[in-house]
Amino acid sequence: MPRETSGAGFIFDSETFTIVIPAGTGQVSSVLSLPRGYGCTIISVKAVVRVAATGAGASRTFNLRKGSATGTVVATATYVLADGATVGSVKDIPVTAAAADFLDGDNLTIEWPTAGAVAFTAGDLIIAITSRKRIQQRN
Repeated sequence: MPRETSGAGFIFDSETFTIVIPAGTGQVSSVLSLPRGYGCTIISVKAVVRVAATGAGASRTFNLRKGSATGTVVATATYVLADGATVGSVKDIPVTAAAADFLDGDNLTIEWPTAGAVAFTAGDLIIAITSRKRIQQRN
């Protein structure tokens, strides 16, 4: 990666992933070890309902991780049926600031672990991730 400039501020970036809420209770990686290719700091993660969720008493933990499905948790929340009942509704997923810095070689994983899972029967989300990175220096 080229050197970063100093004093030039940040570039803010937004990326989205459309994912299906897992229909079982097993561990599912919706995005597994996606190479980042650049350093950045995750500042916001939001889940936007694309297809209304169904499933009596449904509840799943959502994790955004640095690395693989066993990597450092960067953002986590419990996603329950009420969170996905209305198309277009938004749930903020809290980011752990101490874990939010990604280096050039770090990967990103979105996963749903098994612990405490109660199955959804339908539902799609758009995961919106906002990050910031320093401007690259030209040589």
